[in-house]
Amino acid sequence: MKQIYFLLILIFSGLLSCKTDPKNAMPKKDLPPAKVPAVSADSMMNFVEKQLSFGVRYPGSEGHLKVRDWIAAKMKSYGAEVSIQEFKASFLGKKDVPSYNIIARINPKLSDRIALFAHYDSRLIAEKDKDVSKQGLPILGAVDGAGGVAGLIEIARQLKENPAGIGVDFVFFDAEDQGEEARLESWCLGSQHWSQNPDKDKEKPKFGILMDLVGAAGSVYGKEEISFKMAQLLQENVWQLARSMGKSDLFVNLPVGPITDDHYYVNLYAKIPTIDIIATKPTGQFGDYHHTHGDTIEALDKNILASVVQVVTAVVYKTSDGSFKY
Repeated sequence: MKQIYFLLILIFSGLLSCKTDPKNAMPKKDLPPAKVPAVSADSMMNFVEKQLSFGVRYPGSEGHLKVRDWIAAKMKSYGAEVSIQEFKASFLGKKDVPSYNIIARINPKLSDRIALFAHYDSRLIAEKDKDVSKQGLPILGAVDGAGGVAGLIEIARQLKENPAGIGVDFVFFDAEDQGEEARLESWCLGSQHWSQNPDKDKEKPKFGILMDLVGAAGSVYGKEEISFKMAQLLQENVWQLARSMGKSDLFVNLPVGPITDDHYYVNLYAKIPTIDIIATKPTGQFGDYHHTHGDTIEALDKNILASVVQVVTAVVYKTSDGSFKY
């Protein structure tokens, strides 16, 4: 996963003023309030454990293909229309590795749509590990990858059991976490490809939410700066909803520097206002597990994972009845 870059934001200050454009608002609806179902922490932890059972999941690995197929099958079982977008990724000395974005659309015929994003690859190297001998080995990526995937699948499960009148595009990005610190463009290869190669026959979502590093123990979720610059109204409304749900201890009013993540490319190329819900320490830095072999299931807190996913679930259902405005 990318690094935090505080100077990068200068590039973005003039982009996507659409955050205040009325045409991006969801249409008003005279509908009864939607009942927001309670997500299951245990369900999501099971989804995490399943991903980890495939082993490391960087593009080109055996576990990568297994988790791709499992995600696709799982989303189909919840009623999604699933497609695979193949592309080639070159990273960390590897060239033209087959990689795959997974796009799963629930209620595909509805034009009123939002998008939810996460990446499913795990990192090829552990350059931050304290054990130098292990820095060149791939990591499991329980927080950095599996947690966000588990959250998306849980929301799809809830939509299967508790239908809502909203279309949701779930996009699982590949080759997100294989970059190099000195080359910003080497991160987020799947979202770069997806954002620049849209399916023109499909309705474009009104807005998007990216979940990354969700569920990290001891983490909080501050207001990441690219999200603030590119989709400020959406970010503020999500944080306000979280406060109303009693989750202001997690969704904190803490400025976080710009993070090179999938939402940047979705905003820049796909022109879909998108925010990043991403975990940091209260200091604004990534957790000690980040890009180390400590990124195991022990680095997750299932209650934090459930709280974050519960807020995103509320956005989905409250958008469906018109009570969440953007």
